[in-house]
Amino acid sequence: MLAQERRLAAIAAASAAAFRRNDYHQVRAEDVAERVRLPRGADQDSGRSAVWLYNEVRSRRVLVALAVKHAFDEFTADEPPPPATAAMLDAQAVVTSALRRIARFHQLERFMLTQVRLGIGDISTSEKRPSAAQTPPGWQPGTFGRAAAAGWEGRITAYAEYLAPRLRQAALTVTVPPQDWAVTSAERLSELAFRAMVDDQDGPVDHQAKALAAYWMARDLVPLAGEWADRLHTAERAAELTHRVAGDRRARTRALAVVFHVLLDETPLLARGAQVGGELDGLLAARPGDARDARARFDVTSRRGLALLRLGDTGAARACFEASQEIAGELPEETREAYLTRAEHNLAEVLVEEGRPAAGRARLLTVAEKRAAGVATTGLSAGWRRLTLTRQALAAASTKSGRVVEGVVRAEEVVADREERLGPDNVNTASARVTLAEALLAAGHPAQARHQLTEAMRLRALHLPTDGYWPQYDLVRLAEIELSAGFPAQAVRLLADSVVVGDWFAERVSPRLRQEALLLRARALVADGDVPAALEELELLPPDRAARRVRAGALLALGDAEAAARLLETIAATEHDLDDDHPGQAATLLLAARAAIALGEEVAAESAAAALAALGKEAMDPTHPLLLAGRLDSALHRARTGHAGEVRELLAPLLDRKALPHRKPALGDGHPLLAEALALATRVGDPPSTLPEDRLWEDL
Repeated sequence: MLAQERRLAAIAAASAAAFRRNDYHQVRAEDVAERVRLPRGADQDSGRSAVWLYNEVRSRRVLVALAVKHAFDEFTADEPPPPATAAMLDAQAVVTSALRRIARFHQLERFMLTQVRLGIGDISTSEKRPSAAQTPPGWQPGTFGRAAAAGWEGRITAYAEYLAPRLRQAALTVTVPPQDWAVTSAERLSELAFRAMVDDQDGPVDHQAKALAAYWMARDLVPLAGEWADRLHTAERAAELTHRVAGDRRARTRALAVVFHVLLDETPLLARGAQVGGELDGLLAARPGDARDARARFDVTSRRGLALLRLGDTGAARACFEASQEIAGELPEETREAYLTRAEHNLAEVLVEEGRPAAGRARLLTVAEKRAAGVATTGLSAGWRRLTLTRQALAAASTKSGRVVEGVVRAEEVVADREERLGPDNVNTASARVTLAEALLAAGHPAQARHQLTEAMRLRALHLPTDGYWPQYDLVRLAEIELSAGFPAQAVRLLADSVVVGDWFAERVSPRLRQEALLLRARALVADGDVPAALEELELLPPDRAARRVRAGALLALGDAEAAARLLETIAATEHDLDDDHPGQAATLLLAARAAIALGEEVAAESAAAALAALGKEAMDPTHPLLLAGRLDSALHRARTGHAGEVRELLAPLLDRKALPHRKPALGDGHPLLAEALALATRVGDPPSTLPEDRLWEDL
């Protein structure tokens, strides 16, 4: 391949030299062949024969295509890489600038490109013969090989190598293009640019470049990202024109508000939405206004805070919500309370995201009580919409605080209410199903969680951009379900090529969700036995408590219990003053007990197990899977040390199939903890009794 590329590059240089000086019909194959110089040893050899040249290119179309390639590569040899882009206008500017550069090349090489225009459609005498072979020559897919293959087909793709990185950079403004998309798009745009500019050599350069860039956006970029990209581009252009032409702050504010709402309502670009929201908030704060302006600023600060919360910047999100709370306090009395409770709801969600779910739950209980006043039991209203959002957040906070049975009950109530009022196929009903799936997963029922989540994913995919926050959030939750159900390899596969684990998602959508996905993939790799890969993954993450816990689990899997124990001690010290994140504390205690057992430290193991069990008395549900995992570990240790008589009592909560207040047993059928508990009970000679309803009746 390299040898062929060198030969084609030499032919390209010779062809460019020939067609720069002579009319197309006066250039013979011999003229090009004698100019070919190929390196051989320390010296360059002499030219080649026309027969050799024919065997390499097989057509004069290839000669002229290679000539353009060589000349344009010389013209753009010192071109810097494309700049980073943040807005659709930036993306358009990058493509327009590249096309303007191509147009200037056409002006500089007008004579040669006129000859190329004649030659690219030329058909040789041998090709006209019916007996001649019609199969195209086989060129390797190198930079000159692709240009030669396109020339054989009568196309000029000489500008594609220059355009491809610029088109990719423009596309990254809104989405991650598939592999080879940029090259294919660049080859198509190269041919269009050549035809447009060589056929209209006196056309205005700027207008040609802008028109071709607009065509490329409509033809390639918008279909790739979605129709929302066109709406975002329109909104951005309107805001730019307003700023440039009107110069009025109020007009600029209205135009920028459209950009802000398009970004948050239709696109995956949370980071840019937060940035535009900050600019818009500054414009609103800088001018005195009436109650309507205050409500508009309240909406901007609230929505910007939600975007920041999903980005993972809880400090900035809290500042936004506190600012909105201050704004609400200055609103007229008849609307003040509704806006204040909205701010209180948002601040409670910040507490949950900060790792204080119990405090967030307590606040949401108060907000839910306020919002429930006067809301009808049927029908749709703004009051009901606010109430159902609080109830959904309350269900999630209950789950994250360790009250998993309550979380399932509350989430089921929200789903049932939305199904009745909105219908089962509404996107907001689907969102409630996601919360229910999370609650079921935390409560030890991954199979039911998978059912709820996959149904929600089907519905949400119809309404939301695929690479946006919520569809990727659903994917991470699905991977978590597969891991909890005992299928770590499936979890790894789900996340392997997903956009959520890439740099683009972290920069444009949510660094927090990307971090969560990488942490989950590290856990799955540990469970799947690939601990070194998991440790490499953890190096990409900040060493917060969750990441250090996963690292401790990886060290335990490697057999380095001493290092794991030291790491867990640092986590426990951090958690000493926290009296809120009980599931996190339970996970630390569970690992600490396992490390102590591995080190043979019986007293430390018993102490950690006792502290873990104590969390189930008030802070968490006693049937929480983390607490049940601790009981199973203790039972396994008792069985190994000859205390099988204590195993039955330890396993009883795991094997109990009585329904709890959420109408389900402690662990769902097929849960790995339940399977291990059944195997251990059978091994120690105390298998649970099998009732008729536990067997397949068709076989009785």
